[in-house]
Amino acid sequence: MAIAGVVVITILLIQRKWQPADLETAASQFILTVTRRHNSIPGIAGYERVRVYDIGFYRAGLFRVSPAPLTLASYRLVIYNQSRQPVFALESLESAKEPWTTLYDFAGQHGIFTNPRGHRVYSRDLTSDGEPDAIIGQYSGGSHCCTIATVIELGKTGVRQLARIDGLDGLPFEGLELRKLNLDTGWQIIAHRPYQTVCGSHFDAADVVSIYTFSGGAFVDRTRYFANFLADSLKENLVRWNRARNRSRHLLQTIAAEYAALGQLDEGNRFFASGMTAFVPELLRDGVDPNACLADVASLVDRIANNTPK
Repeated sequence: MAIAGVVVITILLIQRKWQPADLETAASQFILTVTRRHNSIPGIAGYERVRVYDIGFYRAGLFRVSPAPLTLASYRLVIYNQSRQPVFALESLESAKEPWTTLYDFAGQHGIFTNPRGHRVYSRDLTSDGEPDAIIGQYSGGSHCCTIATVIELGKTGVRQLARIDGLDGLPFEGLELRKLNLDTGWQIIAHRPYQTVCGSHFDAADVVSIYTFSGGAFVDRTRYFANFLADSLKENLVRWNRARNRSRHLLQTIAAEYAALGQLDEGNRFFASGMTAFVPELLRDGVDPNACLADVASLVDRIANNTPK
């Protein structure tokens, strides 16, 4: 970066007909600025810095234990204020080669930075209280699952946690949506969680939705207050189900779960029992007892209807 900067400065000097002494002064000032910026986050003994984020008045650093093991390594994400003091920290155990912990990019696609020429935006006022907020995504272990989203407020006087949403599907931020379901309020966080039953693998799991909204100083689960959103999602999935090529154990279990989320427990069980008949040969081939599958989905549907899916 410093070399590239010197090249740029040289071009400017040629264009402006400055003297070599000016080049030395300008280059030293540029390199000093880069060095100061690079060192603006304190180091952590026993850790190496792997990422740095600018988030408003704060800076965040992702550190990996050093020397790092070959497979999994300990990481620390630390947020510093303008006085270089740590004000928030999270720890994780994840891939030593490529860390999964990251900040949600509000200018990206599903929170992931995808445009190499684009501008990254790591904060947004999600609560309509005038303070910027950020979302940290972390992998929490398990095959194909799961991740944790931690929502923090980057206030002028400090950083505080607004939510810790676990069990999200996929890597950050595959199982997370940000929507404004009520135009007169802040943003809602829609969490997609996979709930696997004996009916199949993780890929067959039901997609169970929870909707969090800001209330009382934190993001809390208010799924049952968004019946219109849940009903629209159910309608869309029923349309998909009516196309035979779209039918799958995943969609079947998801629809049953959506009926339950709307309080239609019996309808969810009936729909699943009816749709499952086409999958009996697959279940038997996979060594799954169809009756056990029915019973397990009925248990899931009951827990969702009673707002206790875990």
